[in-house]
Amino acid sequence: MNILILSIFAFVVVLSFLEDYMPSWQKVLILVGLGIAMISLATFKPMTTADATTYEYYFYYNDDELIELATEPTYIWLSRLVLAMGGEVVVMFFIYSVLSIPLKLSALWKCTPHVFTAMIVYIGIYFPMHDVVQIRCGVATAFLLWALVPLAKRQYLIATGLMIVATLFHYSSLAFLPVLLIGNMRVTKYWKIFLGVTVPVCLILYFLKLGAISLLPSSVIEGKMDLYKEMSESGDWDMYVPYKQLTFLAEFALLYVFIFFYDTIEKHCIYAPILIKILVIEMAFITLFSEIPVLGGRLHDLFGMFNALAFTCCLYCIKPRYIARIGITVFSLGYYLIQMFDHMYFK
Repeated sequence: MNILILSIFAFVVVLSFLEDYMPSWQKVLILVGLGIAMISLATFKPMTTADATTYEYYFYYNDDELIELATEPTYIWLSRLVLAMGGEVVVMFFIYSVLSIPLKLSALWKCTPHVFTAMIVYIGIYFPMHDVVQIRCGVATAFLLWALVPLAKRQYLIATGLMIVATLFHYSSLAFLPVLLIGNMRVTKYWKIFLGVTVPVCLILYFLKLGAISLLPSSVIEGKMDLYKEMSESGDWDMYVPYKQLTFLAEFALLYVFIFFYDTIEKHCIYAPILIKILVIEMAFITLFSEIPVLGGRLHDLFGMFNALAFTCCLYCIKPRYIARIGITVFSLGYYLIQMFDHMYFK
């Protein structure tokens, strides 16, 4: 499985260096082929893949009260429908990959002219994490990614509708609410100062062990919170310690590149005001919810897919462009290799 994903990753890296010279029709055909390959990998993954047996258990025991409490309604409904039709859990994997992957690829195509550069981050980090492993989160992030388009046009009702659909696939999508409220506000110099100091302040609170768990409406997500607390107490969650996480360190650097070159980036990317705020929000989540590491980490990872677009913005401010592409490739490949050697996804 690792070899197959790395092969697609290598192909996308080559395409990223050629995409500025490729016609649109050629890019579309390649994206369709890549989508089919990625759907196949996500559907027919080995059952030794992380979370696969958990989803299998949820699939066959969807009438269990605890599972109903902790699992989003869409997975319960679809499981019952597939079982009634005589299907097996692989059908669920197929449904979720078909919902997630084409939506993400089409959103990347819509949001950036450098789609293959964005896919370097997507394939290296978020495809195995979300579309292969955390499949409910994968579909949720696809709808949230598409919410960028109406949000940039100030079509708040459509963006809210997409967030609600995402929440039906993964409850953590409710964390997108701050983006709906402040996402498209113009980034003034005062916003830049605020965004620049927010993450350091969150890190100070993290080291002082001052979190935001008490602010959550536990009555709304009580079952999920209990599950996250149980998971946090039963494992080693060093992977969600901010200063030990490669993505957090890269995001930290990206934030200040974004702030320093914001005016240049905004001229080329209409989503810049939203992306920079998402960047700060996702880093704030992993620090402020450190009392339950798995919750903070999952919320951080939920917004990670937006990094595929945020990192492509480096192409607008780092010259020549191939330097930015090399940096993005090294970062994404490094992250994947760490996960591969730690056997995080595939045993």
